[in-house]
Amino acid sequence: MSASEDLAQRLIALLDAVHPLDRAPRAGFLLRGVAEPESVAAHSHGVALLTQVLTLARPDLCDGPRAVAMALLHDLAEARLMDIPMPAEAVFPENAKAVAEDTVLRAMLAPLGETIAGIAAEYAAGVTTEARLVRGLDKVQMMARVAAYERERRGRLDEFWENPRNFADHGIPIVRDLFDAICRAAGRTNPAAPRY
Repeated sequence: MSASEDLAQRLIALLDAVHPLDRAPRAGFLLRGVAEPESVAAHSHGVALLTQVLTLARPDLCDGPRAVAMALLHDLAEARLMDIPMPAEAVFPENAKAVAEDTVLRAMLAPLGETIAGIAAEYAAGVTTEARLVRGLDKVQMMARVAAYERERRGRLDEFWENPRNFADHGIPIVRDLFDAICRAAGRTNPAAPRY
């Protein structure tokens, strides 16, 4: 088998492994009464789109292609673990969700080599500017979706607006600006914003 054929087989295996993501609903929305919420795949697409557009508009922020790669990879483990929402995560032992996701993601990406596994590990560590940007945009996409569902009168979503963790900007000013824009448009207050 040629190197190209081997790579093709490994890529097809990855597509098979992540196939469930387009049917895996975002469980936090289900728990709060949103019928037929976005899938994990739709969420990941939104995060990747935000990351791509933002890093093209602001190339000074970080290594754009690396950040986009992180956005595409950040929820792949949910193909096996499904989406575990905050209320469920709260009853797990500390870091249990993160450890499980890391274990699954490493196994999924191992056949594709160290470079891609390294990008996933960098996102999990959350230290680099790229990782912090994508972590922030992950929540930006979620809160934009919350605002959209509220406009459609779907679900009981006040809890999302009250949780400061949903507005973590990870020290990236443009992410904070995005949260503020979402809150203004929704007539809400950013709970993470300083009070004066």
